[in-house]
Amino acid sequence: SAPVGPDHPPRVVVRAGPASEAAPTLARLAAARLPDTPPEGVLVEISRPGELAELPPPGEAGYVLALDPGLRPETCEARLARLPAGTVLLRAFGPDEATLLSGFAELARRHAFTLAVAVSPGDVPALGATLRTLAGQPLLFTLAATPASAGHATGGYRQLFEALRQLGSDAPVWIRNTTATAVQPGHDFLSRLLEASFLTGGLLCDGLGDLVSIETEPDPVRAVKLAYNVLQGAGARSSKTEFVACPSCGRTLFDLQTTTQRIRAQTGHLKGVKIAIMGCIVNGPGEMADSDFGYVGGAPGKINLYVGKTCVQYNLPAAEADARLIALIREHGKWVEPPPAPA
Repeated sequence: SAPVGPDHPPRVVVRAGPASEAAPTLARLAAARLPDTPPEGVLVEISRPGELAELPPPGEAGYVLALDPGLRPETCEARLARLPAGTVLLRAFGPDEATLLSGFAELARRHAFTLAVAVSPGDVPALGATLRTLAGQPLLFTLAATPASAGHATGGYRQLFEALRQLGSDAPVWIRNTTATAVQPGHDFLSRLLEASFLTGGLLCDGLGDLVSIETEPDPVRAVKLAYNVLQGAGARSSKTEFVACPSCGRTLFDLQTTTQRIRAQTGHLKGVKIAIMGCIVNGPGEMADSDFGYVGGAPGKINLYVGKTCVQYNLPAAEADARLIALIREHGKWVEPPPAPA
């Protein structure tokens, strides 16, 4: 599985559901061919030890196995041996389960797995002594339940980050969007995106979070797209061209919508490049300050091109500006040829 932590971009986990859905989910993801937005983990719920032996090979994504609270380390040991190193074992631990936490941590160590500890922030001190002994072992944490004092899962995760900080742990944290974290659950793509933006987006914007999952979306491919939209919007991981445009006003010197769509059609394949299309030079340069390239109305029928905050070409005829923008992107080593159109 992909490495996780502060030196790596946030990773994406997709929920498959029960073990019987592991194979269909893997097949669905493989058929979708997502080279620029690959899921790095497939979350499977394990209710009995025998299901561990029935799992198909996970491929490049790797498994995140949510273990039923009734499962014990000794009942899982033999069946875990066939799973690849890097598999993640997820289990919730209460304040009185320090011994069980040690047992699962030892099980994970023997198989070169990572243990994901689901815990309430208030229970971290009670498990602190055990967690300190595991400081050198691959661990990650997630929120077991939102404390009443937190109000929303966003506050719960912030409390978890603070509890881990006080413990002296810099272990990765997994932000999970579930029906339990939703303010107003919706059944469409935009509703789920909005909910994920509240929780995951807000935390990522503050630099918090190392794994994300949008488990409210049952379709694994759509869940991947939702996750990457949130990551892109938070500036945490870039998987496509990002376009910034002003809302248009009386100073706008060209048709903003058609121009944006035209430039998008020519440059929308440039993964990780941020392009701003601004209608005038009054507010445009300030609004696009963090863009890689800017296309700005300089005068009627004239375009100024920017690299970052610097204007590098003034008063280009509008008819030439698209080609000159592409040439500028080439000059700075950020141009790649678009993929061939399907036959």
